[in-house]
Amino acid sequence: MTTVKEAIEMMIQSRNVDTGRVSGLSRQIIAQMNTLQTGILINFENLPGISSSGESHLNLYLQAGAKENLRAVLREGVSKQPSLRMTINSAYRTVAQQHILYQTYRRDPKLIPLAAKPGNSNHEDGLAIDVSNYNAWKPYLLAHGWQWQGSRDLVHFFNNNGRDDVSNLGVKAFQSLWNKYNPTDKMTVDGNFGDQTAAKMDRCPIGGFALVTLFQLGDTGSVITRIQQSLTNVGFPTPIDGIFDQKTQAAVIKFQISKGLTADGDVGSMTLKTLGIRL
Repeated sequence: MTTVKEAIEMMIQSRNVDTGRVSGLSRQIIAQMNTLQTGILINFENLPGISSSGESHLNLYLQAGAKENLRAVLREGVSKQPSLRMTINSAYRTVAQQHILYQTYRRDPKLIPLAAKPGNSNHEDGLAIDVSNYNAWKPYLLAHGWQWQGSRDLVHFFNNNGRDDVSNLGVKAFQSLWNKYNPTDKMTVDGNFGDQTAAKMDRCPIGGFALVTLFQLGDTGSVITRIQQSLTNVGFPTPIDGIFDQKTQAAVIKFQISKGLTADGDVGSMTLKTLGIRL
């Protein structure tokens, strides 16, 4: 299992920075963002007139308002030049991808000349795109209110039809994902990408988190409901409400004692297996 920190080291050594290395983790972060705020990021790869390389680093997502604005840009451009296609080489960038760029920039500015700290790039807002054939599309993008970075970043365009705090939401999504899959090593979900969050990002598997196999006091969800139902079925009744409260914990301890398991009140892999629950 390759961690984010290990991937950064390999990229610096090979002189090839590819944020697509964390595509699995990025997909989980985007899904979690849409869980925290339904529909905050919308896929736009099927808009007529879009062309992309399909490279693993590309996350073709925008906020809804920016997507609809882009639809209008594409409609106008294609209506005037039917063969014209917009070639996207960067769009939404997850906090994991930004972490790679920022850490590489700090370590080797010759390799990455400039990168914002995670949580501070407008690519993390779901409001920015980089367009390879920017000269062809610049008139249409500017006419629809997109801001161009000019000589500072020729390919970069930004649209303000959305919320400004989505990069903060991306950090919260990562923090809450970490807590879900590391229930004994949680961190504060505050949207601040500080040293603690950066250190935990370094430890993440680039392919994404594996399925959680430890449930404990305070957890909620459908798996907790299954645990409660199984406990009740085998003679250790507990409320079946999806909330791992003290009554559920007490039932788990009684069950563990009866089966000769470690009676810690947590439901790990052995307790799940003994209950007959497969995830």
